[in-house]
Amino acid sequence: MNTGNLRGTRYWAANLVAALIVLVLLGLHLGMFHLDGLLRQITSAWSRPMTWNRVVERGESGWFTASYVLLLGMALFHGLYGVHTILTERWCSPRASARIATGCWLVGIALFAVGTATVLVFHFGLTGE
Repeated sequence: MNTGNLRGTRYWAANLVAALIVLVLLGLHLGMFHLDGLLRQITSAWSRPMTWNRVVERGESGWFTASYVLLLGMALFHGLYGVHTILTERWCSPRASARIATGCWLVGIALFAVGTATVLVFHFGLTGE
């Protein structure tokens, strides 16, 4: 059995799942924060999402914190998997492929750490209480 091909299939399937999650979360984000005028026409309970008090309220919400971290992780995986695929098609030696994969993982982990830290600082320490 060629396990290298199976591993590639798993990454490809994970990439599709990540794309679907990004699509759903980004759709929710756009609907809630950028199409708020439409939502106000549907329900009068919807208030302006970009006021500072609403931003702080979302930042302290566990659901929004988790969704931001999930969106960050899925978007990074999806994007870096695409970068990896493009680069390994250009440089297809096993050594180059290993270096590209390592570089993508390191960049992804670093960006995920910075982004997650930013969201968690906002969640736990924004108000300074």
